[in-house]
Amino acid sequence: MGASWTPYNGTPDLEGKIAVVTGSNSGIGLYTALHLALHGAKVYMGARTRAKADDAKKTILSLHPAIAEERLIWLPLDLSKLSSVQEAVKELEGKEHKIDILINNAGLATSEIELTDAGWEMTMAVCHIGHFVLTNGLLPLLKKAAAEKDSDVRVVTVSSSASHTFLPPGYKIDFSKPEFLKGNLPYEPWKYRYVFRHMFTIKILHYSLAKMVNIMFAQELQRRLDKLGVPIISLSLNPGAVKSDNAVSIFSGFLQPLMRQVMLTLDEGSFTSLFAATAPEVWRQPEVYKGKYLEPVGKVQDPLRIAQDEKQTQALWDTTSKEVNKYLLEHGLQTFHDL
Repeated sequence: MGASWTPYNGTPDLEGKIAVVTGSNSGIGLYTALHLALHGAKVYMGARTRAKADDAKKTILSLHPAIAEERLIWLPLDLSKLSSVQEAVKELEGKEHKIDILINNAGLATSEIELTDAGWEMTMAVCHIGHFVLTNGLLPLLKKAAAEKDSDVRVVTVSSSASHTFLPPGYKIDFSKPEFLKGNLPYEPWKYRYVFRHMFTIKILHYSLAKMVNIMFAQELQRRLDKLGVPIISLSLNPGAVKSDNAVSIFSGFLQPLMRQVMLTLDEGSFTSLFAATAPEVWRQPEVYKGKYLEPVGKVQDPLRIAQDEKQTQALWDTTSKEVNKYLLEHGLQTFHDL
């Protein structure tokens, strides 16, 4: 699928669909929620505070007054806190009998290494661990949607081109050990030491690793769903370089004017997420898209070699599951059963 696809000409009627979008209070998440609601879906907008969700709803309704306000529902969600993730799952279980679309959109990048109370690096915690727990928690509702006649159920995880731009092709990480969750990198590539670290205001290597892990998670989720015979499609994607204030601010000052000239609008930045979540061709050609990584708009591309290694993706899943359940058990929270 080429760059001509847009949600305006390619997204079908979504009436009756239930969608969940994390990080939908701003940026491409807001526009993703907008288009889903515009095409008839009920959208749960994952956001940490009601104020942020309400501001996002006001923005969406000002852009498209025809959208029914009741289609946009705040879902309290802080992905850095697993107790919050589990509460979000419980809320959805209490309100809905199914979920058709889950878009793991929220992301984070930090200028310094920050750790959660579990000792996990904050970027990895938000981008990967929180979404890992959310997706596993919502699988029963996703499976119920998949059991319906003519179902089209998708889990979409937003990654980034940083996953292969700033990590070398042969970068080696042992995903069978939990060090990658804690921000402990095996080494800093020379290009980072002498070039990339001067181009960004954030810890770009940690962000890149988290985004590569997003791709691996989506692939391993697909493998496990296929093994169980569950007809759910899992994809990951790069939305493109998007002109949000947060995205521009990650670049060093001398690069910001240039980047503003070449970056996509927020609306355009939502297109690949919406292609992955709604395009009929994904449902019609599952062998082409299942478990794949997409570049704008909807183009299948191979990720780094390590992200294509099934042993590594399995190790990533197993290590994350083990460490998460260990934390949940220690804090009196409900553990989850693996796929």
